[in-house]
Amino acid sequence: MPKTLVRRAASKDFPTLLSIDQASFPPGIAYDSEELSYFMLREDAHTFVAEAGGTIVGFLLMEIAPRRRSATIITLDIPVEYRRNGYATDLLLASEETLKERLVGRYDLQVDVNNAGAIAFYRRHGFETLRVLPHYYVNGNDAYLMTKRLAT
Repeated sequence: MPKTLVRRAASKDFPTLLSIDQASFPPGIAYDSEELSYFMLREDAHTFVAEAGGTIVGFLLMEIAPRRRSATIITLDIPVEYRRNGYATDLLLASEETLKERLVGRYDLQVDVNNAGAIAFYRRHGFETLRVLPHYYVNGNDAYLMTKRLAT
């Protein structure tokens, strides 16, 4: 397995990231071009890309709320063929380094209550379930609000 490079996203990456997101989630849940662009271009948004052998194998998009010293994962996408290779962990750790530098103490996310793999991944990485968000997704599915305290 090639060594993973985690870097900040560049504008040239956008079509690939959009394609990854749309392949990772069902229609209505996946972001369209306008939505993904909107989230990536927000003032305190940060997008990290994982590359292996020159191929983008996933990305993490988060937004920091500096005044609240918190951040939210907007999406963490790894194509099916690259899952279970540590790329999501690499992206999560890179994002947490940025959060520590910015003195962010809380990291949040929302995850479909039916996505057992993602829930287990986040729990392994120290996230705890706070509550259920009823009918969070367009398809009517509930989400868990999960959070992790970061050392600052």
